[in-house]
Amino acid sequence: MTQVSTLPTADRQVHRLYAIARRARTVAGILAHPQATGDGVEYATARILRARSAARRLLALPGVADHEETPYALSFLTAAERQLNAPSTGLLRIAAAARQAADHADAADDDFPVVAFRDIEERCRLLVDAAVVEPVLGRRGWSARDRAASDALQQQAARWGLTKDADSPRRAAPSQADFAQAVSAHLSQQAAARAAARTQCAAGIRCTESTCLAYGAVKVTYLVDSWLCADCIKAANTRLAAEGRVPDTVRPVPGGTPENGRYTVRLYNATGRGARTVECSSPQRAQFIAETERPFNNTGYTIRLVAPSQN
Repeated sequence: MTQVSTLPTADRQVHRLYAIARRARTVAGILAHPQATGDGVEYATARILRARSAARRLLALPGVADHEETPYALSFLTAAERQLNAPSTGLLRIAAAARQAADHADAADDDFPVVAFRDIEERCRLLVDAAVVEPVLGRRGWSARDRAASDALQQQAARWGLTKDADSPRRAAPSQADFAQAVSAHLSQQAAARAAARTQCAAGIRCTESTCLAYGAVKVTYLVDSWLCADCIKAANTRLAAEGRVPDTVRPVPGGTPENGRYTVRLYNATGRGARTVECSSPQRAQFIAETERPFNNTGYTIRLVAPSQN
């Protein structure tokens, strides 16, 4: 096999062009993934743009533009640029902006924007998934209905300030009335459910006994990952005493449920694989996350205290 260093100058430059273009096409795969993050999209965009600049410099060298292998090498870069400019990539950017906006609204306990922005993100990612073309699997890309849905999402995102179009006038953030008017009845119910959950969780962590609905439970000894209310602590000790345990085996952990501490909520798939962890700064927030976040169809949760207090 001929070494690259021994090839004629034009052949070597075409070989470099080919390598740059292939890497760009590989990176472009990020832009076709429905769960791509905003950082991932920006990374892929920068890499493809740098590859295009490098390709232009190589094409200006003697013999490269007219080389018989150049069109094939450029086909990889063309595919990457096509993905970069695809409407589905624009939807990924909108999804990332919507997630960030939802997080900001969530931090401010503003429920209408949370459900509205999360709905936009979900619809964007569903359309990105639908855009994948895999004829062998019967996937042929967007239908006319998908294209219309994409156009509607792009327009809604522009109205709500989720796009970075330099040609569009800067818009003010949507008001509460805008959200209430724009979201469907289903999303309005979700917002109301979040508000009700926040009110419930104001008392603290829910008792982990399956038959108890009390909030304001405390961390206890002996029972791992358990948070019990006063009545359930008594019931647990009665049950353990009948089994021969010493009296008052289960007791509140001193300082085990601080108002200001580092709590983690592990959300897991109760019927399959998968889990994610959210860090919170209060027991109220931890319980609220446990009751309102549902990343899986059957989501279970475990709340733990990581550190007694924050610095």
